[in-house]
Amino acid sequence: MEKSNLQPKSGKLRLHEDVELPIDGLPQLVQQYINEIVRVYHCPIEFPTVAVFSVIASAIGKRVKITDRKYTNPLMLWFVNVAISGSNKTQPVKEVLRPLRELNRENYEVYEREYELWKADKDRDENNPPSFNHLLVGDCTEEARIKILQSSSHGILGHYPEVKGYFDDMERYNKGGFVDKLLRMFDGDDVFVNRKGEYKPIVISDVFMNILGDIQPGLLSATFGSPQFMENGLNQRFLFTMPQIEEFPDRETESMDHDLVVSWRDVVMQIYKMDLTDWGLLTLSPECDKLYTEYFNQLQRKKAEVKATTGDGYMLSIFSKLQIQAMRLAGIVHLAGLINSPINYNYRQVSAEDMEYTIRCMNYFEKSAIAVYERICGGDLGGPLRGTTQAEIIRDFHEKVGITNLTRFADGISKTKGYISPLLKGCKRKLPGK
Repeated sequence: MEKSNLQPKSGKLRLHEDVELPIDGLPQLVQQYINEIVRVYHCPIEFPTVAVFSVIASAIGKRVKITDRKYTNPLMLWFVNVAISGSNKTQPVKEVLRPLRELNRENYEVYEREYELWKADKDRDENNPPSFNHLLVGDCTEEARIKILQSSSHGILGHYPEVKGYFDDMERYNKGGFVDKLLRMFDGDDVFVNRKGEYKPIVISDVFMNILGDIQPGLLSATFGSPQFMENGLNQRFLFTMPQIEEFPDRETESMDHDLVVSWRDVVMQIYKMDLTDWGLLTLSPECDKLYTEYFNQLQRKKAEVKATTGDGYMLSIFSKLQIQAMRLAGIVHLAGLINSPINYNYRQVSAEDMEYTIRCMNYFEKSAIAVYERICGGDLGGPLRGTTQAEIIRDFHEKVGITNLTRFADGISKTKGYISPLLKGCKRKLPGK
């Protein structure tokens, strides 16, 4: 399996020197908009790019899904930007999200008018008041979020400038139950809500919630490093960016090009208001299907190599989730192509060009996922050195020294026996009692 040195050096994040998150597969207008944000805000290109993916997917929402003839997926992706303090993570993303905030305001005005008419109706149905069709949500209680998801016709984008706060709040409100909801949401399953004092549970079908957040590297372990998150696959459902931050440029007086801002707004409005009633499912063209099969099988081979060497379940899960995320991102990339598309644009079939670009993006996200994993395992030191994974270090220690008490060893490195034991399968030296 490919290894790379993913460690911070000299106070600078030196990740992804050999791979970047590309934008050349997006429409020219979107590329210009992303580059304009980078120019004005002096931020890594990753920040506006994943925000663009999130906004396009959220403007489409639950109305369109993608299928490879075996599995059907919503265009739902969860992104987290990982960067040191002062790297301007928040404002560029807010700029990209501006059209969704405007749509939120429009929808609220519609809701207020409908509510006043409903309130004035003497024969109104008290059990069926008008609802506010949210698109963009931030900090709110779990109870409020459930109501929003119930009434949303599109689905929502949760924007969390500090994603650790989101997890902390949900854990406090819901005492762990929110994790199960998140896992079900990502997989497209129904979400069940049992409210205190109510006999009948609430079932929310066709839930759609994109997530876009950011976090500092030093908080990765505290946020994503719990045994629960490490072992239940929640971490691997996120796509991370970890851009290289090398300088903090001086302030300049530039501002966003007004025409590009307006054009991006118009694009999002156009996608959101499109009539998609007869779309059905996005499918893959034969050429696209061939590329996806090659990418899928490449990840299968990586899984086989991991299983034969370290047996690292976390890495196996990374590769499995990338196979799903690639399909979803390909659908988003394809729908971005609707922007200024020709009359004969085949809007129901993902092209080989869409998939080729998607795979290059996924190569970036794969490296980021490994970088995040190593950072979580290594805490503030940045993870195991010289590209060696923690699993390999544990196996090597056992082969050379020997783990005489699995429980004490696991406790000593803040892991569980269930995490350590599978890593040692295939070792020549056996554990005591085995």
